[in-house]
Amino acid sequence: MKIKSRALALVAMVGVATTFGCNNFLTGDKLSNNPNLPTSATADQLFIGVQVATMADWEAYPLNLLPTWVDQIAGVNRQWANYADYASGTDNVTSDGTWIATYGPGGLADLRRAENEATASGNLKEVGELKVLEALFMGTAADLFGDVPYDSALTAEPKFDAQADVYTHVQATLDTAITDLAGAGAGGAVDFFFASDFSKWTAMAHTLKARYFMHTAENSDLSYDNTKLNSVLTETASGILDPSGDFATQHTSNNLEANLFYEFLIGSRAGDVEPSQLHISLLQSLNDNNLLASLYSSPYLGSAAGISAGSHVSSFLVNATTKMIIVGNYENTLLSAEAHYRLGATGPAGTELQAEHAAYGEPGAVPIVGGANGLLVTIINEKFARGFLNPEVYFDYLRTCVPNIPLPANIANAFTAVPARFNYGFTEEITNTKTPSDPIANANWPKHATSPSGVACFGQKDRVGG
Repeated sequence: MKIKSRALALVAMVGVATTFGCNNFLTGDKLSNNPNLPTSATADQLFIGVQVATMADWEAYPLNLLPTWVDQIAGVNRQWANYADYASGTDNVTSDGTWIATYGPGGLADLRRAENEATASGNLKEVGELKVLEALFMGTAADLFGDVPYDSALTAEPKFDAQADVYTHVQATLDTAITDLAGAGAGGAVDFFFASDFSKWTAMAHTLKARYFMHTAENSDLSYDNTKLNSVLTETASGILDPSGDFATQHTSNNLEANLFYEFLIGSRAGDVEPSQLHISLLQSLNDNNLLASLYSSPYLGSAAGISAGSHVSSFLVNATTKMIIVGNYENTLLSAEAHYRLGATGPAGTELQAEHAAYGEPGAVPIVGGANGLLVTIINEKFARGFLNPEVYFDYLRTCVPNIPLPANIANAFTAVPARFNYGFTEEITNTKTPSDPIANANWPKHATSPSGVACFGQKDRVGG
């Protein structure tokens, strides 16, 4: 009866409305404009959305396939066991989410809209913040996919730029960001990451420049470009110099604000992943005991890729408010250490390794592994250990074969190597006729037959196609 009465009342209201002028009946605020489907947004609103999207993208699937592929976390159940042994997860449907996140809402589309709005209002500091995030998105896209649209992105039919050109564009974007961050304006009204501390945004931009100089420093013959290594040193000198400047995800225990990896662990996928014995062993060997105790329950027992250690395996101690570092002081310091080592300055390299260890509150010293290039291996191992769930552990593996992970024991498919890239997303392939064919690996990650220690690189030596 209530439903019928309301319906009749609505009809009566329509009659009244038509009496007073049918031309105006469906126009006006919240009538012709849907408040739940806005067609415009301010730079500040878009900046908030992009920050949240960044946290979601870097903390969840499909980017967390990358640490799974290099055994930083162990997939042991359902499709995560298949991800761990590469039987699935390398197709264009899996990568579609990352492709859309890069270019769509929360990614480049919203970044460009926000940059235009902030530029028009004279808020150059906010433009700078947005450009740092743009560089992070597009540099990661080049890392993952190789050739991607950038110069003509968001046009009707974008063309694919060469991977090397994308990195050049990313460096230019970061240079512009650094200039803008010193310019006029108040920055974004809500800055989840740095609370409008523009010196921290600037330092992050320099660390990202160092990251992408290192990503492009390796030549096809596996030698390193000394000019780019020196550029790494220049940028890290102005980069994130203290853990308080880490660019990390921000969370609360409130609904919809929790760490997404934690939500994954306690949700419907509980039991799909377990701590990796490789990661636990590295933390122990490096004396990263505080980090070990913050991530895993004792006694410390992890699983191998695809194979659970059983009822005694450690639990993840990641909780709702755990922060995940996306760009951090540890990376800045260890990039400098690696560049120094490759340039022959082993003294500064060793000093920086120990300084990074101490900066994160670890007592004692990092033991240096023996054998050929032991200091270099230890530096990259420390970066792998500290960078929990960070995609950089995967990219470092591709360019160094450190740690020299074995292929999964239960691998039973066509893969003979760690996957070397994401395929182009399905959506792009069916909508853009200029999408190239997927190569086995990006030009930026040449195959390593041996590790820096001089032994066979188990996960790369038999890779087909480069």
